[in-house]
Amino acid sequence: MTHRRAGDAPPPPGAGKEAFRRWARRMRRPGISRDQAAAAVDGIVDWFAGAGLSAGSVVIYLPLPDEIDVTPVPDRVSRTFAVTRTPPSGPLTLHPVDAPRERHRFGFEQPVATAPRVDPSSVAVVLTPGLAFGPDGERLGRGGGYYDRFLLTVPDGAARVGVTVSALVVEGLPTDSHDVPMTHLATETGVRPIDPPGGTTARCLRLPHD
Repeated sequence: MTHRRAGDAPPPPGAGKEAFRRWARRMRRPGISRDQAAAAVDGIVDWFAGAGLSAGSVVIYLPLPDEIDVTPVPDRVSRTFAVTRTPPSGPLTLHPVDAPRERHRFGFEQPVATAPRVDPSSVAVVLTPGLAFGPDGERLGRGGGYYDRFLLTVPDGAARVGVTVSALVVEGLPTDSHDVPMTHLATETGVRPIDPPGGTTARCLRLPHD
């Protein structure tokens, strides 16, 4: 997936989330190329090196086949890393990245239920997956609301970094009042901050050099 081809136009303005989910799944069907994924990871590593981030844990995700694999980042960045677990019911829980793992029924790996917990209040950065993103930080998830609820538990100043490819950053993405926006987008072209409406820094960590 390098760019949008003829016939890859996103849904029209005003279309609902399910229409955008169908479009995003169709766009992702060929898979994200290794070059794009590697470039996105390189950009994230470079951003950590120059962003001047405060101390705190970094949350990564264990990817589905159609997501950018960010698991190489902990080997290249000197930070404390954590991953989420999706329990049978209730909100996501947070655990050390090296905790023992099991396979979720939807196919992705996750920490086992007995793994030690990590306090969300210690989080400084969340590398966040999504089906698609908007240029102003909108995020379209898979419909369960797990990440939106989890993101409300981390500090307001934590950087929420949507990880995707440029072809899946699209205008007109619908949002609801409970959707938590990203503060940054990471694609194959690098990591860029989102300028919040009115220039306010509320719920947005503005970092130098990024």
